Amino acid sequence: METYETSATVEERGQLHVEGVPFPPGTKVEVTISPQERPPDEFAAAWTQLCAALDHAHNVEPVGALRREELYDRDDVH
Repeated sequence: METYETSATVEERGQLHVEGVPFPPGTKVEVTISPQERPPDEFAAAWTQLCAALDHAHNVEPVGALRREELYDRDDVH
């Protein structure tokens, strides 16, 4: 089966117009409508912002050597 994918914007009163389909007039077609997923460029921008936030949030300054008691012998605080 030949398929054709495109996108369109729902207009007032729920109207939808799709122009330029590659089928001759009178051809019966199946129509499935779903909301468009987030565009790839919008996802990429959000991912870049997340990575930048994570880079800013982590500690980049060295803390130096830790003594054994700092690692193992801490008081259990609840």
